[in-house]
Parts: sequence; structure tokens; C-alpha cells
Amino acid sequence: MTKRAIDILGASLGLIVLAPVMIVLAILIRVKLGAPVLFTQLRPGKDGELFTMWKFRSMLEEDPAKGLLTDDQRMTSFGRRLRATSLDELPTLINVLKGDMSLVGPRPLNVEYLPLYSPEQARRHNVRPGITGLAQVTGRNALSWEARFDLDVHYVDHHNVWLDLKILAQTVTRVFAKTDVEGEQISTMTMFVGEPPCDGLTEAPLDDRWQDLWASWQRSPAAQKIGDFDGLDARTTRHWVYLDDRAIPVGIAGLSGLGGPQLHASIVLGPHHHTTMALEALLNRLLYHGKSYDAHRIFLRLSDTSREFFEIVQLLGFVPLDQPHQGTDTDEGEVLVAFAAQTGT
Repeated sequence: MTKRAIDILGASLGLIVLAPVMIVLAILIRVKLGAPVLFTQLRPGKDGELFTMWKFRSMLEEDPAKGLLTDDQRMTSFGRRLRATSLDELPTLINVLKGDMSLVGPRPLNVEYLPLYSPEQARRHNVRPGITGLAQVTGRNALSWEARFDLDVHYVDHHNVWLDLKILAQTVTRVFAKTDVEGEQISTMTMFVGEPPCDGLTEAPLDDRWQDLWASWQRSPAAQKIGDFDGLDARTTRHWVYLDDRAIPVGIAGLSGLGGPQLHASIVLGPHHHTTMALEALLNRLLYHGKSYDAHRIFLRLSDTSREFFEIVQLLGFVPLDQPHQGTDTDEGEVLVAFAAQTGT
């Protein structure tokens, strides 16, 4: 009852105080993005019951003729600022007032995710969803889906008024600081596509801890390099380090072109790990990430001397393209064959 009272009071005050801001935003959205100004979508609420969530629109309409297919292609600089400051969330105060949502709780996600949750992850629906939550103030888009769901379930088990007030205070601080928001070229969080492949590997982002290893493997003739490495744009490229059960790095895999419908894969297998099993595991991880970034196809270039690797990539759904690309990275003039795999529609 106390939580609901705080929700009603907070949403009412918010709608009154922020009404002038919402009017100005509505006008700007109408001018810059067109109609409609509001974006509505069904989302699962408490106990998985569906409700209509209201937000300010932040993207252009999908238009294949103009190359507007993915979320990032439809996102404008104005839309990025709306999301970075969370101003697009203001209309959800109406949902709080109606009782569909709370000020604090697990974020309401897409209806399509419902059958993908594990029983433990599904417990996030035991409480009303929130405008902000423990996952949002802990790491926002920087967290993996599994880490976000763990925090959501932790909130379900431990929430109280004081925790809610702490999360609200941290939310205000983070909105003004604009921390943990995806880079300028990748404007939206990834999609949840279920549990990652079960391969016994531990995944970690390629951050400062692994830069020396990355540089060493790039130079080492003992490391097996597969794919495209030249001209990578750091703003649209992500790499992940994969470790075995002894915490020994097996390989580093990455995708470039994030935000677009077509991605390019790159893999470096560490010394002593040039195996088809390692390649299969890392390619499966890249296919998983490609789906989460809503990509349509992933391209991969592979030397025609690696016949065992050829068989693996084709078993995983990679199809050789008509025209091979002559390699220029080796003195032998080996042929690099281009492959492509479908990851979405």
C-alpha cells in the first residue's frame, strides 16, 4: 500500500510539474520525426498480463526505400538525445497512475521475450514493472541480459520503500550524468534472444584487461586469424574474449557494422586452440550476438586452405558466395572465400 501511494503521488506530481516539458517535446517530435508523437506497444505487466505502454516516439518510421530498416538506421540524433536523457519515458507516468506500472521495478520488455525466459528469469513478473529499476541504475545497456535478469529477480526478493527511494535518487543522478548509455553509433540495447549457447566458455567484453592479449595475438604467427580486420570502425565494432573452465583465453571474436542489417565477423583463435571445436563455439556465439543486434546477415572470410574449417562454417549455415576474394594478407596469395549466414529476416 505504501509503494502504491508513493507511485500515485510521484506520478501525479511528475505529470503536473513536467507538463510544460512534455508539451514542448511533443511539438519537437512532431516537427522532427512526424506523426504520431506517442509510441504505444503491448508489454507484459505483473503476472505477465499485457497492458499498453505509452512513450514518446524516438525513431523514424521504417522505410526500406530510404534504407531505414534497423532501429539504429531509424534513430536520429534527436532521438538519441531523447533516449539518453530518458525524456521519452515521461508518458509512462500515465501508466503508473493507472496502475499498470510502478515508479520502480523491472523494466517491461517485449511480449516476444515471454517464452524465452527461464523459470527463474520469469519471476521478474511477480511485481509491477517500473519506469526505472535496479538493473538500470547498476549498469543499464552495459550489462548482459543474464545480469539484468539476475538484478530484476534480486529486486523482486528484496524490494522495499527505502530501496525504491535509493533507486529513484540514483536514476536522477544517472540521467543527468548520461552514464552507461550505448555509443553514438549504436543507439539501442540488444534484443533478448534466449540463453546463450551452452559451450562451457565464459564470455567477457574486450576491455582494458585484455588489450595486451589482443595486441599480442594480432601480431603472433601462432594465432589463427579468420575474417576481416582492416578498416574496423571502433564505434560499430564489438569484440568478446572467451575463456575455458580454467580461465585460459581460447579466442577473441567480434562483429563490425553493428547498427546495420549486415555484419562482418572476425575471430582470432589463440595459440594451441586452432581446433574446429573452438571455431564452432565462437561462430555460434557470433550468430547469437548477430540475432541480438537484429542483423540480417553475417559475412565471414576464410582461407581456402582450411578445409576442416570450411566444413564447420557450412554446417553452421554459412553459404559460400559466388565470387571469392583474393587474399592480399599473405605472401602465398591464398584465396579468401566469402561466406554469409542468415541471422534474421
